[in-house]
Amino acid sequence: MKGLPFQPVAALRRRSKSLLAGSPIDLLGVAGFVLVAAVLLTVVDAASPVLRATVGFPLLFLAPGYVFLSVLFPRETPASADGRSLLRQTVPLSDAERAALSFGLSFALLPPLGLVIAATPFGFTTSVVVNAVAGATLLGTGVAIARRLAVPPADRYRPGRRLEAARAAIFDARSTRQVAVNVVLALSMLLALTTVGYALVAPQDGEEYTSLRLLTEDDTGELVASDYPSEIEPGEAVPLVVAVENQEGADEEYTAVVQEQRLEDGEVVERNELQRVDYGVDAGDTAYADRTLSPEAEEGSIRIAVLLYDGDVPETPTTGNAYRHSYVWVDVTDGE
Repeated sequence: MKGLPFQPVAALRRRSKSLLAGSPIDLLGVAGFVLVAAVLLTVVDAASPVLRATVGFPLLFLAPGYVFLSVLFPRETPASADGRSLLRQTVPLSDAERAALSFGLSFALLPPLGLVIAATPFGFTTSVVVNAVAGATLLGTGVAIARRLAVPPADRYRPGRRLEAARAAIFDARSTRQVAVNVVLALSMLLALTTVGYALVAPQDGEEYTSLRLLTEDDTGELVASDYPSEIEPGEAVPLVVAVENQEGADEEYTAVVQEQRLEDGEVVERNELQRVDYGVDAGDTAYADRTLSPEAEEGSIRIAVLLYDGDVPETPTTGNAYRHSYVWVDVTDGE
């Protein structure tokens, strides 16, 4: 018996239909997104603000609510009135209602999760919050999938119904040539949407900058822009981490001049150079320098200023001629 000719389009048609019909693809997609987002925000620690916002917003304000809603509403149509399940779904939800409720429920779920985090010794750091939200969402996804699969296939909620309509429009054409044309058109539309999306979120040519930050270590060892020493005794050292982020689009050389300044009526009346730090920072990278600064003042309020230059340092470095500057205030007391 001669074998039938291989028909790739027909095989693809059957494969796509069975995949959409049998799997909770929306929940699997949410789980995959949550895993990728958690890795980007904690393990990779992506520095791009655009990337962090792009993955962080859906992770916090859409995914938890959508999963919780999927636990409560696993059906496309309400269950019969004689059902005895405690979580029996009695009303239908449209896709628009699911999207709106997902957003609102995410806001409602974050405060209780915050209380749980507050009761732990880990504190509110980026990694703790992201991992807590991701863990709770993944746990809820497992429950939602179990609930969805417990519903008869004909009654399950399937966002794939609209995908099924799109699949039918693409793959159920009368001829192989028409199917090929439909696939090309669909891919072209996807490429166009991707290009537009990239253009909206990608940094523009004018977004070139250098960022200077003064940081300290909190109790967990994470660098934060807070909890600076506010009061020291004469001769006591002030630990600071001077961070320089280079987003200029090219490798840069910087010099940071650290000064102890005394001000009167908002004007610097006395300045004393404490240290100089040279940086070589690759494009897109951030360099960190741990500094231990010992002001020479015996008493009074002083300002520890860091003046950053991307070229030659002038003879008299000031906040006015610095490329970037930042400072912290410290009170020097006699210890009595």
